[in-house]
Amino acid sequence: MNWRFKKRFTTILVIILIILLFNLYRYIKTRPAPSCFDGIQNQGELGVDCGGPCPPCRLFELKEIKVVEIKKFVIRNVLDVLVVLLNQNPDYGLNRLKVKLMVKKDDIVLWQAEKIIYINPGQKKYIFFENLPLSYEKFDFEVELEKNFSWQKPLILPSRIDFEFSNVSLKDEEKFIILEGEAFNKRNLNLNNINLIGFLQDEYGSIESFSYTSLGSFKGFENKKFKLIFFKPKIKISNYKLIIDTNLFEQNVINP
Repeated sequence: MNWRFKKRFTTILVIILIILLFNLYRYIKTRPAPSCFDGIQNQGELGVDCGGPCPPCRLFELKEIKVVEIKKFVIRNVLDVLVVLLNQNPDYGLNRLKVKLMVKKDDIVLWQAEKIIYINPGQKKYIFFENLPLSYEKFDFEVELEKNFSWQKPLILPSRIDFEFSNVSLKDEEKFIILEGEAFNKRNLNLNNINLIGFLQDEYGSIESFSYTSLGSFKGFENKKFKLIFFKPKIKISNYKLIIDTNLFEQNVINP
């Protein structure tokens, strides 16, 4: 009796072992290969599904683009709108971002327009929507940012773009204010597609009028004259602000 029990027990153990080995073999053959979307830290990843062969872990720490301000201008017989965005990330930006501006009344969209922009690391981006009907001034404005985009590192850091402005003068005319001066590239870099944005401010620093122009290409240590024409606001102007803007994701930076 004891011998029969041992034989049965051994047979059961062998069968269980065979089943376990078969299931292990089937699992090894059918289990999904390690990937960057399996929720497991494997294949040399530095974190769960990031680092190593996967996207950098830094991408999962990046902050969203922030809408800082929507400002309306009624200087002439149309409505101009300035949208200000802020990229809070010092190392990553977007070479392509769709920005939609909407005019709403009781959640009904009366008007909308889209622009495709870039926004450099750490940049405060100014976007202009011009010549809207004056009747829209009394309605609510809303900005919608594209959700499906890819963060990128620029070809050159923003800190390497350094300009100085000199001989700047403001000339008050009947309907316009003319701002002229010189822009100097302080770095030994040849730059393409340089844009200049200008703001006129009141005594509290609030923007009351804007203008922009293209300065084209700049050689290293080159000095260029510029001229901006502003529509004259009703409020007294106390100061101005000049901003250089260029796409750091494109191949527009050349070392001499």
